[in-house]
Amino acid sequence: MNQARGVGRAVVALAAAAAGLAPRVALADDAQVDARLLLLVQGDAMLASKPDLAADPQDAPAGPALRLRTVQVGDDVTLGDFRLRVLFEGQASTAAGVPFTPLSGGRLPSVESVRTTETFAAWVPTRAFRLDVGSLRVPFSLSRQVPAGDLRFPEGPPFVAAFLPDFRLGAAAGGDLGELGYRVAVMSASTVLDRDVFDRGVLVAGRLWAEPLGPVGLTPWRRAETDPWYDWFRFAAGLSVLYGTVAAPDTLAVDPDFTAQWRVFVVTAEYIYAARYHGTAVVAGSTQQGAVVEPGLTLLGRRLDVTARADWERAGGADVWGAGAALTAYAPDPRLRLHAGFERRWAQATPTSTGASYWALVRLSVVID
Repeated sequence: MNQARGVGRAVVALAAAAAGLAPRVALADDAQVDARLLLLVQGDAMLASKPDLAADPQDAPAGPALRLRTVQVGDDVTLGDFRLRVLFEGQASTAAGVPFTPLSGGRLPSVESVRTTETFAAWVPTRAFRLDVGSLRVPFSLSRQVPAGDLRFPEGPPFVAAFLPDFRLGAAAGGDLGELGYRVAVMSASTVLDRDVFDRGVLVAGRLWAEPLGPVGLTPWRRAETDPWYDWFRFAAGLSVLYGTVAAPDTLAVDPDFTAQWRVFVVTAEYIYAARYHGTAVVAGSTQQGAVVEPGLTLLGRRLDVTARADWERAGGADVWGAGAALTAYAPDPRLRLHAGFERRWAQATPTSTGASYWALVRLSVVID
């Protein structure tokens, strides 16, 4: 609990500087300035945990526990075509004894438990085009695009934390063309925002998605029953490509994804292939693969999500299979959410993997965005 208090105090202290923007912009109402508080607080009752850091470096320490899982605090300010977003995050430690995984970006030098996730300036002249500069979400993988507070499962698919970057410093362009959306970025490979941030390699990433039958979005399970598209079957298909330095240089990764919705039913699926290349040849032992499918139902007037998950990953010649289920209950004010879920994984024991692992938890979330 002392660690949890430390996380909370550190995040609030760092975010206070960002929060100071709100009083200043409030004086400029005639200029149509819009300032919004950003807040995510997640507390866990960990019922059981047997971690396997090789399969998922986000795994919690072993055994039951109460912990402050995540705190995010920041501001989002819009003035005409311009936008400024500042967001700090603190996390509890993983089973490895550190709060963030090896691929977690936005980390601050000499600060262990706090990082910045989305801290950027943007120019958005039209829906079809926007330009962002700063600490940004890497436009790769459907699972990485969904904000932590909106996930149907308490934790994301294991291979996402193990294989994929989340936030990096760089510049990105994207837009919504109606039935087609796009986003491309050039980013530093560094996970730490220090004076050497541009000396640790570069990665280039992009994601293209199509919604040919109607809007789907990143969180279709939150689409209201009164929405005119609710009764229509719709689907979205996306493709992400990344090249550059992730855990190592010359990494090429490809990730197709799929989402379908019809009324209360939503299913999402994605697959990733990543490998290091030397010229046109794959470096021996560098291939990584992962896949996940999550079908679910949204019931009781959008108050309850019921979701199942099946996932698989392969790295270092070893396979890991996982299965789980989760419930998300929304209060009358949907900013208050209660999650409950479990996942069990099976793997062949290796020098870096313990074999079978699992987690089960209940999480209370407060989400303001």
